[in-house]
Amino acid sequence: MVKKTKQTKLTPTLLEEMRNKFVQGIEDNSGGRKLFTIDQLASDYNVSKPTLYKHAKKEEWKDQQKKFQDQYLLELDIRRQKELVDESIAFDKTSLRIAKSIMGLVGKCITQNIAPDKEVKPQHLVAFSNAAQGAQKVAKLALGEATENMNINENANDTEAFREAIKLLDEVADEVRQKDTTAIH
Repeated sequence: MVKKTKQTKLTPTLLEEMRNKFVQGIEDNSGGRKLFTIDQLASDYNVSKPTLYKHAKKEEWKDQQKKFQDQYLLELDIRRQKELVDESIAFDKTSLRIAKSIMGLVGKCITQNIAPDKEVKPQHLVAFSNAAQGAQKVAKLALGEATENMNINENANDTEAFREAIKLLDEVADEVRQKDTTAIH
């Protein structure tokens, strides 16, 4: 004959403890929440499953669990969002400091090369210009500004835009030719 173990009496305190574990679960080592089923709780606390199911249904544990989980996930999302915002702010501050440093170095290099006895080489001027432009873009992004002109006329005719670009290139070519001929003579 198999001897049955005596089940634990379901007291209000024990019922509340099990309800809390069912509704809220417990925090695990990774910071998440472990939820329990009615069957697990009945087994862990050695109480009658039908009795525990009756109390859970009567007191709407499932609805309470859903409300708790929704609130918990909302708070978790808010906390994560705040962490990302804080991280983004720190990154932007670092980017801004770097951009300021680059601009300072460019300024220092230019002032050192503008002495009366020194001539700024074109490749250095291009390098300084590119560094300054890159630093400006980084700084603008860090400050939340647009880095490119976003005003695009959607009604512009592609052919007309192409003609204007060719006209500008022709003007530049003419100016270069005029400078070249005056330097030769």
